[in-house]
Amino acid sequence: MKNLLLVTALMVTVSGRGFSEQGNKAGKMKAMAVAYFDEERLRNLGRQAELDNFRYFLKPIGEIVKRDFPGVELKIVGRGELVRLPDGTKLNVQNVDPALGIILTARGKKRRLLSGVQTDFDFACAAASFYQRPSPACNK
Repeated sequence: MKNLLLVTALMVTVSGRGFSEQGNKAGKMKAMAVAYFDEERLRNLGRQAELDNFRYFLKPIGEIVKRDFPGVELKIVGRGELVRLPDGTKLNVQNVDPALGIILTARGKKRRLLSGVQTDFDFACAAASFYQRPSPACNK
């Protein structure tokens, strides 16, 4: 009986430690901007030009994130990808509507969806408001 109690206590201790380590790993990510698109759905809807415009603005948006929003990770995801967001939810690009956009998310905050193509100016202003940090790109 003592052996059973000892084994049970060890199992609880080890599994508890495993959960806390997983929580710490996921907890490092505090904020994220997710640019997502479902290329197949857009192509089927005849919206290839919209996707091309979206991709065009991703480079300046990436530069804005690096320069103006340290600690915010920019992820670019397509159809078939599942992303764990800092707010504890998951994003499945195949099931989200609209078919392309940007999600601003941070731990402890309700996420914000920017639907459709976003210019670098539009993104910078929305991100500055969401992350509560100034962005020179928003003052053009």
